[in-house]
Amino acid sequence: MILKSYLLEQNITLIEKYFINLIYGENIGMKDDIKSQIKIYFKNHEKILFTQDEILKKKDILIEQVENTSLFSSKKIIIINEVTDKIKDIIYDIGQKPKEDLKIFLFAQTLEKKSTLRKNFEKDNTQGIIACYQDNEKTLGEYTRRKLKDYSGVTQQMINFLIKNCNLDRKTLSNEIDKIKCLFIDKKINTDKLPELLNNNNNLDFNSVRDACFSADKINLNENLGNIVLQNENAYKFWTKYLDRRFKLQDDDWDKPWTYINFINNRLSIFPSKNLISNIGDDDKAIHKNPRKWNKLKLENMKFPLKHPQIFCQDINVDKFLTEKGFSIPKMSHRIKNKLKKLFF
Repeated sequence: MILKSYLLEQNITLIEKYFINLIYGENIGMKDDIKSQIKIYFKNHEKILFTQDEILKKKDILIEQVENTSLFSSKKIIIINEVTDKIKDIIYDIGQKPKEDLKIFLFAQTLEKKSTLRKNFEKDNTQGIIACYQDNEKTLGEYTRRKLKDYSGVTQQMINFLIKNCNLDRKTLSNEIDKIKCLFIDKKINTDKLPELLNNNNNLDFNSVRDACFSADKINLNENLGNIVLQNENAYKFWTKYLDRRFKLQDDDWDKPWTYINFINNRLSIFPSKNLISNIGDDDKAIHKNPRKWNKLKLENMKFPLKHPQIFCQDINVDKFLTEKGFSIPKMSHRIKNKLKKLFF
């Protein structure tokens, strides 16, 4: 049975009617949203996660979960990711014996019309199938209004800005909306602060940066560096100088290139509130010895149970601190001080 994705987003309970649901398509953001809604709706169910490869390597692991009663709850759901036609026979056999205390959700990439798995679900009125096609401005506008329905200050101009900013990508838009929710906890949006909060250069092409590095094209590199939202001129100078040294093979470290790639791809990093590591490689045998004060931080313990946040977004203050301390050219006074330390201590 074919279910429309927009109806499912408005009413996730529609999937409860079916023993097995297949969610497929190129819209990763939409699939992630549906998966999150499923986990919330079935929050009292035990959740079992598989990938197709795990099941194909050992078919019995899925059969065991289907046949056996949950030890932790009276009901459970099974989520299988990255499915293709390779799993169609196993799913067909399981679908012949529905269970009231079990729901199965299959997540797939694009499935062509000739896909046997897709055809089976479209013809079977006892199973659900949801296509997640790419969004357009209209669907993303409705999505934004739905996500910010409890917030004041939401205007069409603001929605247009968000949609343009995310390049019609729902996953990126969802991250931007999470940032808004983090900043405006009083649910009153000040549109004047949005350009500073949101990264309006998400479309930066990493391939062009990579090619500029390999070809030593400084003009193109500088143009791309200027597009990185560091909000710090000193950081811009730092990365320009560092990459220039990489061109000349004067640096052989790995951490700065990795950090730089994360910057230009707008990735998030987990920053713990307590120090969880000891630096055991910062001694006389170290290749890159750097006696900074945070290399000697006291090791702390985590407090359990962990409290996981419901919203994940950029911490602007932490980014600002790390940029100033780690990715900026030191002031002349600091450089002189460090030089003297190396000479006399």
